[in-house]
Order: sequence, then structure tokens, then C-alpha cells
Amino acid sequence: MFDRSLSELIFVSIAVIVSLTIHEYSHALAATLLGDDTPKVYDRLTLNPFAHIDIAGLIALLIVRFGWAKPVPVNPYNFKNRSLGIIITSIAGPLSNIILAFFLF
Repeated sequence: MFDRSLSELIFVSIAVIVSLTIHEYSHALAATLLGDDTPKVYDRLTLNPFAHIDIAGLIALLIVRFGWAKPVPVNPYNFKNRSLGIIITSIAGPLSNIILAFFLF
């Protein structure tokens, strides 16, 4: 935990913030494209990290390597196909992390 250099901590913090933001934005984008406007209503369809980062979750992620972001609100009753909408919206976040890792490494 405390064996990281300052430059490494800064680099890891930036990478974590970017990946959490893209992850949550992907959930919001998928839900919106599938017919749910709830993420737009709650201003979560954005790449602004301040809309997605939960401070306690970010600190926990950096210290104990387990954390979270603010979940994107979704109303499954707004999806055109409820079952498929829930599945695609759920998969969108982790899939964005895999794609991001593929292009960055």
C-alpha cells in the first residue's frame, strides 16, 4: 500500500479515474441506446468524471484495491426489450474495460 512512489500513485489514480468513468458512461450509453432515458435525466450520460466517481470508492480502490463508482440509474421498464436491455446494459461496462485494456496494453 505505501510502497508506491508518488509518480506511480498519480499515474494509477489517473488510469483508475479514466477507466471508471468510461465504464459507467458505457452503462449509461447502452441504456440510452436501448430506450431508457433515465441516465440522461440524471445527467449520467457524460464523460465528466465528477458525475461518476464516488470518493469513498475511489479511495478504497487505491488503498485496498477494491472499490466502486456511482452506479448509473437505469429503469428496465423503459427498455424496448426488458431482458435483453438489462443484459446489454450490464455487459457494457466490463466490455468497455476489456476494450480499453486491449488498446492501451
